[in-house]
Amino acid sequence: MSNSAQTQYTKEMKDRFGYHATWVPGIPIELGDIGIFRGDLFNVISSLSKHEIGFAIRPDNSPEDLEYSSKGAVSITLKISGSVPAGESQFKQGDAGIIVEFSKENATLFKANGITSPAILNTLDIGNKILELYKQGKWDKNWFVITEVMEAASATIIISNSANSKIELKANANIASSNIDIADGKFEFSTQFSRGLETKIIANSKLTPLFKIMGIKTRFLAPPVFKDHGILGRDLLTSDTAKSIYSDEIYFGLISDNSLE
Repeated sequence: MSNSAQTQYTKEMKDRFGYHATWVPGIPIELGDIGIFRGDLFNVISSLSKHEIGFAIRPDNSPEDLEYSSKGAVSITLKISGSVPAGESQFKQGDAGIIVEFSKENATLFKANGITSPAILNTLDIGNKILELYKQGKWDKNWFVITEVMEAASATIIISNSANSKIELKANANIASSNIDIADGKFEFSTQFSRGLETKIIANSKLTPLFKIMGIKTRFLAPPVFKDHGILGRDLLTSDTAKSIYSDEIYFGLISDNSLE
């Protein structure tokens, strides 16, 4: 999978929903996972449990559906059983399904049903323990903890690889209505035709496509000469400074983007 697709997808998901995006989208993640960034990719390397740090969970009992498509780049057409297929479609007249066409490279169609967002409840206590481990040299400042996860009952995520990508998904039932949901597994979609796709996840269950993270941050500002060279305050952070007069300037907080602020 191309780096450009990865970059574009994670950026669009962050801009639209305010969450980091799992890449590849089908990789499972959990609350309490610890990871590092490699470019736009978040790699899970450990967990809080392996560091003997317990946590409480705030459940989410109000599921919702989320939908997103790259602006001006995605076209969705429903094919109803009994209707005549349009153009060069592989559908037969009795078929029902969905046709998705992309007019740009790395464009995204994202549809997730039954989304809930459980989160870690006691982040203050966890942060204090992590800061203590950091002072002891037992924690890396570039380790980040997943503190909220969007869990989807079912989801479809399609990313194009070219400006003329296309997929035709046949619903394996004789459906005459227009109420076909591309993310609903009950339709048991099969691919009739596919061209130029980077990623294709169709009505998969129990995905964790989006998440939030927290990590060590600092209020310490790098001198202007350092900032001119792209060096941030956190780049100067060490376990020794965490124990120095700057200890009050170090805290455990939300990481809003992978530039690490």
